Amino acid sequence: MASGVGKHKLLAIGPTEPWSVREKLCLATSVMKSGDQNWVSVSRAIKPFAEPGRPPDWFSQKHCASQYSELLETTEAPK
Repeated sequence: MASGVGKHKLLAIGPTEPWSVREKLCLATSVMKSGDQNWVSVSRAIKPFAEPGRPPDWFSQKHCASQYSELLETTEAPK
């Protein structure tokens, strides 16, 4: 698969709205409990905390990992 196609696909299926503060806190808490390599567990744990109207794949493993990476980049927390 070409890298351009992969990027386009991820952008097409990724969340278009920002995550709420509550969702980010739930993500960070779940990663603290499950680790940053167990995205299946993280995704399952935070699904009940989705804001109303979120699509079913909002907390997919890829989106959780991507959002967590973004959180690390925008905070001064140790990686």
